[in-house]
Amino acid sequence: MKLAAKFAIIFLILLQWSNSQQSSTVLFISDTQQPLWIETLRLHTQENERATQQLFSLMSRESCAAVFHLGDITALGMLDGYWKSFDTLRTMLPFPIYPAFGNHEYFIIPSWGKEQMLKRFPWLTPSWYRKQFGGAAIIVLNSNFSRLTEEENSEQDKWYRQTLAACDQDSSVSLIIVACHHSPYTNSTIVSPDQQVLQRFAVPFSRAAKSKLFISGHAHTSEHFHMNGKDFLVIGGGGGLQQPLRDTADADWIGPKQFERQGFHYVRLELRSDSIIVQRKMLNSGFSGVTTVGELKIGR
Repeated sequence: MKLAAKFAIIFLILLQWSNSQQSSTVLFISDTQQPLWIETLRLHTQENERATQQLFSLMSRESCAAVFHLGDITALGMLDGYWKSFDTLRTMLPFPIYPAFGNHEYFIIPSWGKEQMLKRFPWLTPSWYRKQFGGAAIIVLNSNFSRLTEEENSEQDKWYRQTLAACDQDSSVSLIIVACHHSPYTNSTIVSPDQQVLQRFAVPFSRAAKSKLFISGHAHTSEHFHMNGKDFLVIGGGGGLQQPLRDTADADWIGPKQFERQGFHYVRLELRSDSIIVQRKMLNSGFSGVTTVGELKIGR
């Protein structure tokens, strides 16, 4: 083999190795729905729609591969008019957005809400899927079990377990992230931990060898739980009415006192070859920017 050809082969091998070591960045946000009047009887408004607009503006300036939205995109998913603000905000993002179904997407007339969702994301059939960025496999699930048929629930459960097993065996996958709307753990005083998500999603996640991070919303809070050696984040701070938390040492971002740092936020994940760097990006009081409040490194 000629010397030039040998150098070309070596160069390609080094290039491939270099690409495999590069990190990817993805963003997660959840619960950007506009406040409904009935909700304001119990919770206070805080310029919520303006907060969502600013979060999208700030996300658009990030250098990342994609945004994952974990549901409750809008308050009344069945009505096209309630999607208009999201349709505008979506155009700000210069990268793809991957959604999960929230309960508000199905609110009141589920079939209409599903139709509106598929109008914007026609590829979202079935409503669960897997994406991969570098060595990170991201599995997005539909936690609205009562809105799925018995056959769909069975199909999703089977697919999920098979996908976890396949990722564990796949040498191109170094870690697994699982995401859905409802949270298996939360200290919100407004919504409860979802027991079906715990049994159907969190338990298989905890048993998978490469699973590292479980992300969910629904509770309009920011929480971190370390359960059975795995990390669980609640990130429902995309603009919905904020919910108070029970003060307990069992759930935190860095420590229990972080409960005092509630606010509108998104989460930035730097996906490295051997770890995940998680940063909560909290909107400041003047809505002029975000501050990193809490950083978590999750090793392989």
